[in-house]
Amino acid sequence: MLMQDSTLPEPHEAVPPVPWLRRWWRRQTPGRQDRFAMLAPLAAVLLFLAAIISAFWYLRLEEMDREQEAVRRDVEYAQQRLRLRLLERQEQLMRIARDISNKDIDREEFIGRAETMVIQYPELQALAWIDDRRRIKAAHAGPSVPVQQQRRTGEVLRPGETETTYSLVRDLQQPVYSQPPLVGETVPLLQLHVPLAEQARFGGVILAQYSVDNLMRYGLPAEVSARYAVSLLDAKGRLLAGQALPPRGTAGSLLAWAAPHANEWEVPVSPVGNGLVLRAQAYRTSLRVVGRGLFWLVGTLSAMT
Repeated sequence: MLMQDSTLPEPHEAVPPVPWLRRWWRRQTPGRQDRFAMLAPLAAVLLFLAAIISAFWYLRLEEMDREQEAVRRDVEYAQQRLRLRLLERQEQLMRIARDISNKDIDREEFIGRAETMVIQYPELQALAWIDDRRRIKAAHAGPSVPVQQQRRTGEVLRPGETETTYSLVRDLQQPVYSQPPLVGETVPLLQLHVPLAEQARFGGVILAQYSVDNLMRYGLPAEVSARYAVSLLDAKGRLLAGQALPPRGTAGSLLAWAAPHANEWEVPVSPVGNGLVLRAQAYRTSLRVVGRGLFWLVGTLSAMT
């Protein structure tokens, strides 16, 4: 019993081993230990900077989504207003076409109605009654229509865009919108061809010419025009009326990460279709510059820390 007891280790001999991290730390020189000790504050600053960047980016994405949704909603509302205005004029022209087909009005009464509509609706520039032989039977144009775009009684439609649309209306027997080609300094116009039917056969068309500029000026809601740079484009993206924001400059391109795409929206104008596109672009405000400056200030202070 005494021999077995003598073989037991003393309590003070059971010393736990030193952890490897502590042994590694003790092997470092004091200068290296100071450099390693600076990593903890640096990591805290980097984490703070990452949190600031994430917060700014998330808030910016939320702001962009709200702005894009607001632009889309306002453009859809403006397009509905333009659509309603065009459909109202189309209904009036279809009633005149029905009266002509029923022999209820003659040439003089047509000119009187055309003059009244041109005076009452600023976007309507000219009306012409064209028979089934492509000859202009009666016409009236407002004072703002250039001479080269006016139509005179007795003339025959010349080959071109208008004559092509005339043939299309004769085949379809339904109203068709078109745009005459822009030549030189001609004013952009929108044409509507309404067919005439005489005893179930084609009897010609009523040709209405709209001013694209007046259509946008009097058809768009005032609050949309004040909030955005609104423009009307043709099928090829050419500007017909309104204004478009200039492209981003060099300084804006360097900060384009905060707004990768211009805050804009475009939609075809019904019932014209893709031949007339409504586009709205939000004006760039100084609030975005302030936000970007605040971000760069926080980033610089974090880096200096």
